[in-house]
Amino acid sequence: MYTATLVCSDPACAEELAGETATLHELETLVCDCGCALQIVGWPEVEAEPLAQVIMLRVGSGRLAA
Repeated sequence: MYTATLVCSDPACAEELAGETATLHELETLVCDCGCALQIVGWPEVEAEPLAQVIMLRVGSGRLAA
């Protein structure tokens, strides 16, 4: 899912909105209610919450236990 802040390409319109699409191509083809193309002007802030935990692995001696 792609989310972006969009603004109308018509200077007389000034419409600004957040758009969500499944692909980047779809995001680039969104159209304003006035009929003009929407332009991507920004991306939402990324959350500071970590997405994964980093763990340290120890290197073994290379011998298998019998």
